Amino acid sequence: MSLFSVKLTEASMTGGLQRPLLIGGIGLTLGLWGLDSISHSLSGMGDLFTLGAIAAGGGYWWYSRRGDRVQVPLAKVDINRATLDRILSQVELVIGQLAIESPNSVKIDPLQQQLTQVKTNLTRPDRHIAITGGQRVGKSSLMKLLTTEPVPSATPLKYIETPALFTSGAESNAADSRAKQLALNADLVLFLTNGDLTATEYKYLTELHQAHQRVILLLNQADRYLPDERNLILQKLQATIAGTIGSSDIVATSTAPASVKVRKIQADGTAVETLETPPVEIGSLNHQLTNVLATEGEKMLWATTYRQVAGVQFSAKTALNTVRRDRSLPLIEQNQWIVAAAAFANPLPALDLLATAAVNAQMVIDLGAIYQQKFSLEQAQAAASAMGSVMLKLGLVELCTQTVAGLLKTNAITFVAGGLVQGLSAAYLTRIAGLTLVEYLEAQDIVVPESARAWNLDLLGNTLQQVFQANQRVAYKTVVKQGIERLRPDGAAAQVV
Repeated sequence: MSLFSVKLTEASMTGGLQRPLLIGGIGLTLGLWGLDSISHSLSGMGDLFTLGAIAAGGGYWWYSRRGDRVQVPLAKVDINRATLDRILSQVELVIGQLAIESPNSVKIDPLQQQLTQVKTNLTRPDRHIAITGGQRVGKSSLMKLLTTEPVPSATPLKYIETPALFTSGAESNAADSRAKQLALNADLVLFLTNGDLTATEYKYLTELHQAHQRVILLLNQADRYLPDERNLILQKLQATIAGTIGSSDIVATSTAPASVKVRKIQADGTAVETLETPPVEIGSLNHQLTNVLATEGEKMLWATTYRQVAGVQFSAKTALNTVRRDRSLPLIEQNQWIVAAAAFANPLPALDLLATAAVNAQMVIDLGAIYQQKFSLEQAQAAASAMGSVMLKLGLVELCTQTVAGLLKTNAITFVAGGLVQGLSAAYLTRIAGLTLVEYLEAQDIVVPESARAWNLDLLGNTLQQVFQANQRVAYKTVVKQGIERLRPDGAAAQVV
């Protein structure tokens, strides 16, 4: 039995693989092995497989980022009751699928409890208003005024003062996160500043806007400015935040006016100086609050619920993707070593493409099944072809070849040395393809109708490039050693340095 047959049999039996597409593709490779007449025309294609070398340690990268995912900003949509009902149904579907695919998961009950709480929030009678901003901008003073002198409203109002934003010190990040979470869980945010916006304040307000959060911007401590200065700052704020906050939602207030010296001339002509505190100025804010609550109260509650259910959806989808990734990685590893065995034994580098393409197409089908997406053979081949084209366009063939070859120091014959480089390269190419497919499929809806199951080749290509770049700095040594042990009958004959 040939070395190729032995290695291929070992790789197939290890995972119990029974894939006609895979076996047929590799059989075609063997059938063409002896046709030297076509080797010249195909030789230019062989370099494609060396691109896979850059993916060494891809599994480590993949698992290391599992707990490092963050929720992306919400897409801009028109939030209404129909929108909420649709996303609630989607979340229920994700949680239900998680229960099917991981029935013993401890994450299911908390997710169901969170979803129940979100539904309860949708019928909440009161409205929550968060008061936030940086240090010493008057949050506590405004909180006291709004509590002691309630704004006329048909619904009860609950005010929440957040921790100060943008502080320094060891706990600043925690305080910012807590303040932002309180703001996003509120129905309306009163954001206080005492002058023109800083870059940090502008970024924060933009993030609230992207999260569908209703904001009223207050120029507090306005009493410290002369009338012309105050108007100039208000105009600047309107210009800076245009498109994010409307001009009617930018209001000047004075919640704790500073005492000023007042000089009074007495009847006898003498002057007397006294300190007087001007009255607070929140009339414009009260007017705007009354108007917003009356006209947008229900819509603001919908937006709050939408943010909360989106958070549950993100957690549920992340948990489901984790379960599916745990099932996907062994499958990818099985395929990569089958490809490595074929490429190692095949003396014609160009023909590696046939075996690898066969495995990749089969891998598309298998991974699609894990992610509840049934792809046809034509769709699988289209995805494998697209990934091969993108890899070819990256222009890193020589770099990958030199990296793998540099790690292999051997006195073996040229065929074996070349076969090792080709085998490892083909294996890593398959790993890159698999990781790319997983990243792509995770970004899709949990259930994709068959009519909408066409590949977004631009997105697939971009995902491939991101996965490729993320693996460039990962060490090769461990994976190369594994490859030597699997591909060489005398693994000790080669040394990894």
